[in-house]
Amino acid sequence: MRLFKNAAVCMMLSFTTVCTASAQYMDLSGNNPDIQEYVEATPENWNRPIIYVFYNGEDACFSCSRAIDMIYRIYQQYYAGSCSIFEIDYSQDYQMQIDYNLSQPLSIVAVRINDGMSRGYYKIDNPQNWLDDPFYMERQITTEINNFLHL
Repeated sequence: MRLFKNAAVCMMLSFTTVCTASAQYMDLSGNNPDIQEYVEATPENWNRPIIYVFYNGEDACFSCSRAIDMIYRIYQQYYAGSCSIFEIDYSQDYQMQIDYNLSQPLSIVAVRINDGMSRGYYKIDNPQNWLDDPFYMERQITTEINNFLHL
């Protein structure tokens, strides 16, 4: 009987871990008017992912502007032909704060768009912390975005 209880506890813990790990892909932005406007703007956007670069105000952090420049270089090299990019001061957009659970000075959010609908997002917080190693920063960002968007 004790073995059965331990197995049940392990199964519950495993289930909790799986649910928690997949929560980062949950998307509450499906009814976001910005997504709808993006999709309706042109037929190419119907299945074109979005990469958002969210920052928190003009003085988001000391190194945020350098990190944003690096993110744009990465975008131009790897994603310009397949994704759209938008830079947004989320301190001016409360709905975006809620939709993407934004609280850090700088975040990258990749949004999967399929058949004109948002199909989940993946958030990378504080990429400015990787500026000391640009190769690592590029590899981390591209690996995480590619894995999420299946590129």
